[in-house]
Amino acid sequence: MEVAHATEREAFGDRVQPLLPAAYRLAYGMLRSSHEAEDAVQESLLKAWRAQGRLRPGSDVRPWFFTIVANQCRQQLRSRWWSVVKRPEVSPPVEQDPGSAGPDADLRRALGRLSHDQRLVVVLRFYLDLPFEEVGRALGISTKAAKSRLHRALDRLRTQIPEVLDDGR
Repeated sequence: MEVAHATEREAFGDRVQPLLPAAYRLAYGMLRSSHEAEDAVQESLLKAWRAQGRLRPGSDVRPWFFTIVANQCRQQLRSRWWSVVKRPEVSPPVEQDPGSAGPDADLRRALGRLSHDQRLVVVLRFYLDLPFEEVGRALGISTKAAKSRLHRALDRLRTQIPEVLDDGR
């Protein structure tokens, strides 16, 4: 019995281990905090471990796991009071160097103003470079809906910072 559990743990680890860097980028893109992103990925791993029996044999682990990570990020965003309790000390503001006020900072602020669903589709598509089919599966929507959601998110970004996005064309 113990050998079966060890083999099961190794198989799960082998399937999920290559996804961890991308899962962290997804969580960081959604939560904009390295500590919260680490917590979200750890909690997602635990949830995935518990739910692995519900994964159909032969199905792709990547969109399934990213869905768990995205849902965990949503849950953490809904309960922001937890982060206030977690960080009792307020750190002094960090002085920004002159170069940080450029287009990249504008883009990060604009991404932060997107709705959760719009930011999630941008992160999945551009941060993780997922094809639209996998973006749709991770979000539980069709490929066409994923494309439409990304289009609306990019339109909103263009209205907020047109000079940044138009320079890349």
